[in-house]
Amino acid sequence: MSIHCGLSVTARAAHPVRVVPPVPATSTLFLVSTRNAGESKARDPEDRRLHRADLRIESWAPTREACIAEAVRALVGSFLGHTLPPATGVISFEVTGSTDAELLRAVLHSVILRLALVSEIPTLTRVQATATGLRLRCDVVHTGAIVVNGAIPKAVSTDPVRCARTRRGWWCSARIDV
Repeated sequence: MSIHCGLSVTARAAHPVRVVPPVPATSTLFLVSTRNAGESKARDPEDRRLHRADLRIESWAPTREACIAEAVRALVGSFLGHTLPPATGVISFEVTGSTDAELLRAVLHSVILRLALVSEIPTLTRVQATATGLRLRCDVVHTGAIVVNGAIPKAVSTDPVRCARTRRGWWCSARIDV
């Protein structure tokens, strides 16, 4: 079976604390504990080891824009799970960057900043390419209308953020400080 679109949220550890069942259709969401900070080296030699306040998100999709939208969904799913309340509003914003990785970092940073400053969480994200970057349109819900199931993200880590085309589509990866 091939998966054409999906996401995963992983904080590498020896024993998973909670695994969320797959979201319908082609997406999958995994949440794993960060309790074991002394684990073996990550599969990517450039990756540093996770510590207690790390979260790694990964997403994949046929297009860059869909992959970035899935990365936002993974970020939100890390603390809300896969059941989201109905949206209470719609926002739009644009990000710029010279590389795909910079665009992904800017999108994730904008989502985290909006969560901290105006208490809005995207429940559905649509991404569109522009001449200078990306335009996002997000259905949002206010944090007062939700029950948080995990740690709230604080920032995109200084570790490399990756967004690249693969043989099967696009893949994104980022570490998030929680």
